[in-house]
Amino acid sequence: MSLRLVYIAIFGVTGVLARYYFGLFVEKHFHSPLPLATFCINISGAFLIGIVYVFGIERSALSIDLRVGIMVGLLGGFTTFSSYCLEAVNLSEAKEIMYALAYLGISPLLGFASTFAGMILARKLLGGEL
Repeated sequence: MSLRLVYIAIFGVTGVLARYYFGLFVEKHFHSPLPLATFCINISGAFLIGIVYVFGIERSALSIDLRVGIMVGLLGGFTTFSSYCLEAVNLSEAKEIMYALAYLGISPLLGFASTFAGMILARKLLGGEL
């Protein structure tokens, strides 16, 4: 078994468990008609993938195996696009159309902005250009 597969497996389990426990935390402490746990997970995952992209691809500060392990394993296990889609459908079926549309619109926009912010932060930390 290659080191890359080991990283994907270990980080994948870590990402899944992080998603589970982070989701429990958000649901316990924040009450909203929106699926806030999945929303927060997707936005933070988008931010983190921006950081990993800069460190791993732009600056080659991570080995390819480690970068793939983090991006595919950790962040793949952590982020939840399929849950996002299902929850939007569930909101629609519950006749919460405005919440469904808001959720569908805000998540990708903030995901995009968070990815960009993560890349800017990583570049700044590395002393490079923005």
